[in-house]
Amino acid sequence: MARATTGENRVVMVEMPPDLPILHADQRRFSQVLGNLIANAIKFTPAEGRIAVSAFVRPDGGVSFAVADTGIGMAEETIAAALEPFRQLDGSLARKFEGAGLGLSIARALCELHGGTLSIVSAVGTGTTVTVSLPAERCEKARLSA
Repeated sequence: MARATTGENRVVMVEMPPDLPILHADQRRFSQVLGNLIANAIKFTPAEGRIAVSAFVRPDGGVSFAVADTGIGMAEETIAAALEPFRQLDGSLARKFEGAGLGLSIARALCELHGGTLSIVSAVGTGTTVTVSLPAERCEKARLSA
């Protein structure tokens, strides 16, 4: 487990298992997926909040990555809208958070191009967990049994 702080003293915990298989994916694009998710977690989590990035091998041999935060969260009925391109949940001119509204939609599209899925669990005032799952076909099987 690694621990880092952002420029605003947010704690970011990173937990990656030592037996994580090698993934066959476009490194640049998959890094963009995780980067977008981590950037959102930092943006929507107050300075005293926590962010956790983790990975795990699923029973089916696929790999999932989760980015969880204790930020502002979203209502369940707004999650679908947050995944639409250029969609901001706060559309007012005086909105608090900047951005074009592309991070989640790009992350989902890139994940799907890799044969994977992106899911969101969130609650207002509690935080958000975004999980990206890649199929077993994207994992080097030799590492799974090691």
